[in-house]
Amino acid sequence: MQIRARFRPHPRGFGFAEPVEADGLTPTVAQVADDAGRSQDVDRVFVPPPQTKGLIADDLVDVEVAIDDKGASASTVKLAERARRMLVGTIQAGPGRLVIEPDPQLGSGWVKLDDRLSDDPKLQVAIGRQIVVLVADAEDGTAFGRALVAGPHVAGSPQAIRAAAVVVALGRVAPTLVPGGPAAAGLDTAEAATTHNRIVGLLAGGGRGGAAGLDTTGPVPGVDAPWTERRDEACVTVDDAGTRDLDDAVAATWGGETDEPVQVAIHIADVARAVGVGSDADRYARVAASTAYFAVGDNAPMLDPALSEGALSLLPDQDRWALSARFTVSADGTIGDVEVEGAAIRSSAKLSYDALEGWLDGDADAIRDEAGAAADDAEQVLGAAVEAARRLGAERDARATFEALFDDAQVAPALVDGKLTTVEAEPHAAAYRLIERLMVAANEAVASWLIARGVPALYRAHTGIADDRLERLRAAVALADAKVPAIDDPNAETEEVVGQLISEIDRLDADGRRDERDLLVSVVTSSTARATYEPDPSAHTGLAAGAYTHFTSPIRRYADLVVHRQIRAALADEEPLHAAEDLRALAGWLDARAGGISHLQSRERNQLWDRLLDRGFLAGAEPATITGITANGLRVRLSRLGVSGFVTAERALDLGPKERGTLQVDDHGLDTTSGPWRVGSHVTVRFAGLDATGRPNWRLGPAPTD
Repeated sequence: MQIRARFRPHPRGFGFAEPVEADGLTPTVAQVADDAGRSQDVDRVFVPPPQTKGLIADDLVDVEVAIDDKGASASTVKLAERARRMLVGTIQAGPGRLVIEPDPQLGSGWVKLDDRLSDDPKLQVAIGRQIVVLVADAEDGTAFGRALVAGPHVAGSPQAIRAAAVVVALGRVAPTLVPGGPAAAGLDTAEAATTHNRIVGLLAGGGRGGAAGLDTTGPVPGVDAPWTERRDEACVTVDDAGTRDLDDAVAATWGGETDEPVQVAIHIADVARAVGVGSDADRYARVAASTAYFAVGDNAPMLDPALSEGALSLLPDQDRWALSARFTVSADGTIGDVEVEGAAIRSSAKLSYDALEGWLDGDADAIRDEAGAAADDAEQVLGAAVEAARRLGAERDARATFEALFDDAQVAPALVDGKLTTVEAEPHAAAYRLIERLMVAANEAVASWLIARGVPALYRAHTGIADDRLERLRAAVALADAKVPAIDDPNAETEEVVGQLISEIDRLDADGRRDERDLLVSVVTSSTARATYEPDPSAHTGLAAGAYTHFTSPIRRYADLVVHRQIRAALADEEPLHAAEDLRALAGWLDARAGGISHLQSRERNQLWDRLLDRGFLAGAEPATITGITANGLRVRLSRLGVSGFVTAERALDLGPKERGTLQVDDHGLDTTSGPWRVGSHVTVRFAGLDATGRPNWRLGPAPTD
């Protein structure tokens, strides 16, 4: 029987075909008859090595399925459609010609290179080095490398790591792999595919993308919207010292009395005034979805750097147009008197997080140096901003959220003077938190303003707990002997469940029941749903906000630009550019595309860690927390590094080289009778080298000491 499926390669040379519905994207369960005519449900078909030849990840394939006592397997596989057009891997000497050995996440077995590539003298002397190639389809549907896109790079070098991250991560969100496709975002399918491939190629080669020089001509919502003169109002930008795309500035005043509200204005670069709807620049930004920030090389801006780092950036002493959210922060942290306006502004100073951190610690020298003649104005703004942030923080701390349960990484990989090393992950925590609170407040304030006026917009929704993880969470509550009655009440609001979970975690902590507390924390933090864009003002449980939007970064995120256009139309009393249903379709596109950027940044960071580990970064044991247990081993989280790992059952049980081991695990992967481990247990781990696919192996270290 033949079914349609998506191909998923396995590093060991075989693969799986996962059945999909008629749209080619939605996973489904296929009904397949065995030799006796009995129908069986099949959600995955084994593809043996001979059939995987020439296939790459995410290929849409037609599979002839056979069922025997071992399950469903593919007897033939035929390509129907190829979504990925870039392949990354290492050059190898095949039989009489050069071939590319794909990254294990993209394919297994050798992929042929075009004769011109195979005969290229530059590649002939680059065996074992990494390249990125443009993929074409042979007559039999197998992939082959048609043209060199990037490389050769030394395998494992920072440049190679960046290239692989781009190709693997962005390939997952190729336009035809996004539900609804480019049409849902109002884009031409062929043009979106071309733009996507261009972005992937340029970023893989270390470039900044293709936004530079694109035409911005097109309709602008709210051309006749009123604006307010604010250039005499002191405001400052605060960001990393090297940041060039400054899209937000802070103004704040306060009389100093305890019961007096703090007046806050958050000025955001008016990108919607400069980038016309449907222009070349707009369509490119809609495909890119967000700016990509790399540890290796320059960032890849969503907009032309001449705009994002020049004409639109809120540079000091430069006249700029802005959309501004103005609001008060009362003594109890409540946001009030919300207004949104178009404004002409002039930033008083460009301040760094480093200088602000010193100022918060009582050392004003760096702030005064950076602000120059505007130092007094800058300090007055910062004084009021600190009070507003303190009030907002106290109000937010009283909300029931999971925020405090997450452990932030303490160190991060980075290239410093061309050398791979580590840096402090968050060197200016207090300064960053101050600005973050003000930006979160601005996003909440703008969301309330949009709702009050009935303006359709993209809201950031977060349901709190993912539906598919609720049963595991219930099992963890029972195992910890915790009391969370709302979790079994189908009518309970999410906020009630979250509040009870946090209360129980606090109670377990106060009672000294550390094991139970850590079990619950580990499962809760791995059960949170992913935030999504929605046209409805749904609650954002992650921030305990009634409604939340993205307003503060239109230079860096396309969703914010969409919101700005809706605001500009509302200020001019025009019909909104987007109706709610248009936004619903656009939301899915932006979730997928921006998610791809997040994934590539995460993959790049993780692979840089792999190289550091391989070079001996960890000489001893590292604290870790068990986050999951399977028959094959223990999933662990190394919080200090911000990375995850896996300890095989053989290593956990300390078996010999040729012994095979399995763990006896409960139904939810929370506990095992094979050893003293369960989710939330604290262990130490040692780096045991990289495996054949470049992934780190871990073994358990000595027992941790309190």
